[in-house]
Amino acid sequence: MTILSTWSPVGTPAGGVPAGLADACLRVGRDLLGTIPERLPAGFRWMLAEEGPDGLPAGPALGWWAGEPLFWRGVDVTLPDARLALFVADLVQDHLTGYAFVQWPECPGHTHPLEPVADAGEAWWRCPASHRKLSPIGLLAGPAPA
Repeated sequence: MTILSTWSPVGTPAGGVPAGLADACLRVGRDLLGTIPERLPAGFRWMLAEEGPDGLPAGPALGWWAGEPLFWRGVDVTLPDARLALFVADLVQDHLTGYAFVQWPECPGHTHPLEPVADAGEAWWRCPASHRKLSPIGLLAGPAPA
């Protein structure tokens, strides 16, 4: 695996990371740090790699890095911005639920997590029971500091 870039959860990556993917990671990173910072791996960073997990050329792969790759999955960096935010939110949610046993993000008043969804222009967290949109991805913990 060839690591192309790593960057902080709410940071700006070095060149070579498509702007839409960088923004999606920033938005999900903001939601993570604003809601469950104590449950995250120490020193985790976003990671963009050149190939998939098995080392075969498969296009770019996005994941987490904490001195070594923690998880990653191939990503289509040509997706529209809202779909990239949905992809990143879904990727992180799957990892937290399946490996860290953390239901994230919590749905207010329910025992299930929120689900990421996207329409033509925006990605949202919504209640899977009522289908009510609760927050744009990136603003779950409130507006970003100025």
